[in-house]
Amino acid sequence: MATPNVKRKRLVEKSLPPAIESYIPESRLFMQLQALERRLDTKIVRKRLEVQEALGKPVYKKRIVRIFVSNLAANQTGAVGLDDMDEGRFGAAEAPSWTLRIEGRLLDPTGTATKTRTASHKFSEFVNSMVVELDRDPDLYSDNVVQWRRAAAEGDVDGFEVKRRGDEDVKAKIMLDIRTATDRFKVNSPLLRELLDIRGPISKAGFIMKLWQYIKFNNLQDSDDPDQIRCDTGLAQALGSSVVSFTTLPQMLHAFMTRPDPLIIEYTVRVHAGDFHMAQYAFDVEVEVEEPSRQNIGPLANVQARHRELGQIESQLAQKMQDIHNARAKRDFLRGFADDPVAFVHRWIDNQTKDLEVIMGDRRHGLEAALAAIMAADSAAQELTADRQQVLEQETAKWLKESALYDESWADEAVFHYLSAKTQERMQQLLQQQQQQAQHAQQQHQTALGS
Repeated sequence: MATPNVKRKRLVEKSLPPAIESYIPESRLFMQLQALERRLDTKIVRKRLEVQEALGKPVYKKRIVRIFVSNLAANQTGAVGLDDMDEGRFGAAEAPSWTLRIEGRLLDPTGTATKTRTASHKFSEFVNSMVVELDRDPDLYSDNVVQWRRAAAEGDVDGFEVKRRGDEDVKAKIMLDIRTATDRFKVNSPLLRELLDIRGPISKAGFIMKLWQYIKFNNLQDSDDPDQIRCDTGLAQALGSSVVSFTTLPQMLHAFMTRPDPLIIEYTVRVHAGDFHMAQYAFDVEVEVEEPSRQNIGPLANVQARHRELGQIESQLAQKMQDIHNARAKRDFLRGFADDPVAFVHRWIDNQTKDLEVIMGDRRHGLEAALAAIMAADSAAQELTADRQQVLEQETAKWLKESALYDESWADEAVFHYLSAKTQERMQQLLQQQQQQAQHAQQQHQTALGS
């Protein structure tokens, strides 16, 4: 697919020409504004990176999930023995059964309007695993434990159901491992929990922060060696050491962190209280929910529009600077003609003549021209020995190196034409090599077919 021929923008100098202040006194203020703009651009770029990094990180907000436990009862009108159900005298639809239901719903924040509600979350999004233990005779029932664990390819659901046969009330113990955005642990040391005022599961970073606040509040950091902590009586008893190093502190605290206890719900499945029975209480659990994208919130909404406006101003500024450069070049040209018209015309004609000779190929530059001039001035040029010619070439190269020959205006253009010619020559050589290789491969192929 051919790419469109997009016209490339020409780079324009955005700095004022030297010595322009004598002609435009206001240019000093412009240069000061340019310096301020450079400092401002640096701060804007740094802040932009910080904002992008903040927007890239997920933001979690604490919400409440309300858990409901209930059960359904079916075909409980007559008592049916276990032997009858095992022998199959009743079909699957007629056998007494019950269904335990565990459901959850994410509560909306206070004051949330219906139109501003975000996409609903499923209950299983907030659960890592679930275990249901049924208090039934293990000799008669083998399926008294039900386990569920989150799977990556499994869809989220609003609740769980456990269906079993039976016509008697059953006590159920439901254990839920609540999922959190950050790994949280339980501090298994009662003394540390009391010292640091830890009331529930906490992250590792939060645990370290709590301990650091305790150290700073009680001034336990060694004044001579800040890396050492002089523990007080309570902290020394909890950590098992009177002096602790900051470098070993995270590893030491790891021994005090265990997985948090699961949420345990006790419920009795009732089959004789009607077809439906619900627990007397619902259970509220605090969870962490990711906030929606905030890219279009607050002052960040019109960032792109401001960038386009600044781009237009930059283009106008670049055009004005180009006009100033052109006006200065025109002024210098006319001022040189006005000061000394004869000398100016001679210089202009001389420069035009040199440019024409370069274009026509009649003028030699650099080492070739200097060597030719020296050898032409030497009366014995025809009888030069190889050593004499080498000495002349070295002297010429030294003269060229120390002279201002390459500072003339034609030098840049000459280098460009020289490099272009070398590039074209190299491309022709590569094309010829490719053609020769192709012909050679074709000849070998024909020879192989002939044999």
